[in-house]
Amino acid sequence: MTQHFCRGGELKNYGVWNPVESVAGGQGSLTMAQIYTKHTLQHRSPALGGLMDCLFTQEEQKLDLREGFRGRPPIGSALMSAIALDDSIHAKTWGRFLGDVRQAAKGGEDVCIHMFGSVFGGTGASGVPTVGQLLRNWLKNEGIQKARLNASLLLPYFNFKDHGTKDTGLHAKASNFQLNTGAALQYLSQDGPQDFNQVYLLGSDAKVDYDFSIGGASQANGAHLVELLAVLGLRDGLSSTEQDVAAYTLSRHNQGSVNWSDLPESAVTRRALVRGARLAVVWRNNISLDLEAADGQPLKRFCVGAPWATHFYNSSSEEAGTLGSPEDKDARRAADQWAECLLTWLRQLCSSTGGALEQKLLNPARLDVRPTHLESLDDLVCGSDSATAGKRATDVEDLKIQLDKRRARGLSPQGTAGLLDTLWELCDQP
Repeated sequence: MTQHFCRGGELKNYGVWNPVESVAGGQGSLTMAQIYTKHTLQHRSPALGGLMDCLFTQEEQKLDLREGFRGRPPIGSALMSAIALDDSIHAKTWGRFLGDVRQAAKGGEDVCIHMFGSVFGGTGASGVPTVGQLLRNWLKNEGIQKARLNASLLLPYFNFKDHGTKDTGLHAKASNFQLNTGAALQYLSQDGPQDFNQVYLLGSDAKVDYDFSIGGASQANGAHLVELLAVLGLRDGLSSTEQDVAAYTLSRHNQGSVNWSDLPESAVTRRALVRGARLAVVWRNNISLDLEAADGQPLKRFCVGAPWATHFYNSSSEEAGTLGSPEDKDARRAADQWAECLLTWLRQLCSSTGGALEQKLLNPARLDVRPTHLESLDDLVCGSDSATAGKRATDVEDLKIQLDKRRARGLSPQGTAGLLDTLWELCDQP
């Protein structure tokens, strides 16, 4: 767990790779018939043209794949299996990623690639096994033997509230989720051991209902607890070593609820999530509001009521203005965006279990972004004993007192980054 909020490891964004766009090029649409040039196929080999008609309906062959695979894995597999990841057309995405993998492996670093995807829809069920195989083949061709390739695969954990109509056209159906899952797992049981070092299967018997969506940009499901478990698979995969074939299971201690003890490495996971939640709440619903109120007034006047600020910002100027430098103001905006994003994610996460499960992790009511100051974190964490911890430990005012104590160390102002680093330290509760 990093000890610095603003100075962690390097994170790279390789962009978004769309296999359909890479194949379609500048075409207005892309269909199965276009990919496999059906007319040419029928002319040169009527038998192959007939086979295509056996494998795919006319509606599937004419489906515009720019709108997704509509819950049909065979369509996605047919498209992605024809792709070469190291082709120059993918230079901005896969090219950069594979180049970094090659450099790290040849430099003696441990390389671990972790894939995520559902196996009950169309894109994930076709993409994860196919791309996994493409990656493993690329690693073999490059002579990279020690790279680990893991995957977190999501089994069905939601249903649709309603269904499409006859005018909707091809669309994903919840009734096909189990069929798609079975086919994907059968494939993985046969070829998966050759491609993946470790596979994490996550699903839920208590399904949440989402609004029906045809897919693509219109599908914007909220975060779900199962997705958090999938990410924790990444953490486990990074710490695991080569071992004999083994299978581990994860289940809830109580059938009617989900608690911190149900999460893998519960103590570490709880500490990290609570620390992030506390910082996001304290920053967005208190400290950030203070700094916003300081804009436009003499800085010395603000620091009289907030002495902790003198450690982080230069208050020698008598002029009214923005607290800190322009870079500090940019950092404040970035911190606001981070806090709002994390609070939204946590709120969705803690509301994703539906009526079938009682969520006992965090209090969703405390995760709202609010225009007024929040002064207490008393009931933010479910299952915490505030009487044992002491009231002051959950008061935001006490955190500010701790900030002021750090001012006594006589360090030069460190701006917004230093303020966030110090709050990150104070929000940690082992």
